Amino acid sequence: MSIKEWLNQRDIWKRIEIVGDIAIIGIPFNKKPEDLIEIANKLLLGLPYIKSVWGRYRDVSGTYRLSTYVHLAGERRSETIYKEHGCKYLLDFTKVFFSEKLSYEHLRVARQVRKGEVIINMFSGFGPFSILSAVLGKPKMVYSIDVNPYAYYYMMVNIELNRAYEVIPVYGDAFKRIYDLEDADRIIAPLPELDDEAYEVALQKIKKGGIIHLYAEIDVNKGEDPIRIAMNKYKGAYFGRIVRSVNPHKYHVVVDIRVN
Repeated sequence: MSIKEWLNQRDIWKRIEIVGDIAIIGIPFNKKPEDLIEIANKLLLGLPYIKSVWGRYRDVSGTYRLSTYVHLAGERRSETIYKEHGCKYLLDFTKVFFSEKLSYEHLRVARQVRKGEVIINMFSGFGPFSILSAVLGKPKMVYSIDVNPYAYYYMMVNIELNRAYEVIPVYGDAFKRIYDLEDADRIIAPLPELDDEAYEVALQKIKKGGIIHLYAEIDVNKGEDPIRIAMNKYKGAYFGRIVRSVNPHKYHVVVDIRVN
């Protein structure tokens, strides 16, 4: 029996993210990190390319939106090179926000970028939205703002790794630094917890006819559609999609908004 079959039988494989040569296991609510050590060791034995295994709690907290990680087995290392959609990114997931669930969104947004656009990414992290947009869309400029100094560092490294020189890293608070920049054809705002504030600021820096990709946190009652609520909330919204569920009554939803 392969390691994947063994994990599937225990309903665990879907909880595992492979980030470069590191495996991250989502820690279930009813488990402790030590309950996952057997699984971690089996991953190291069954998947030779995995060098380190970590557990992650289902939490995101603090200004930098970091999850809580626990080392389980293998090398005590959390920095790796992560590959996605033909790009590669150096990152330390204990120091910068990382979510594999955003992989589809990185590509979806990047495919909409048009040559010559000016883009502002208000919360750019280690650079996946910005760099893929630059590589695929050939914009004039992608201003990439982040307040996390580690994210700023990794973004500069990743610009070099991918030769995405249209990306201009900007260190600092997006709600302040954005006013130093020119108006944009497209603004990416991937911080659901501050969606309303990000929306109001983005409206001041978007050109007429421009697009805002707003990631929003939507509370719902039983039977309500989070996409419909989000689409009705933001004027000019023409597309909505659930990115992930936070709990049965809260969702992260992306809304594409054309500003006229």
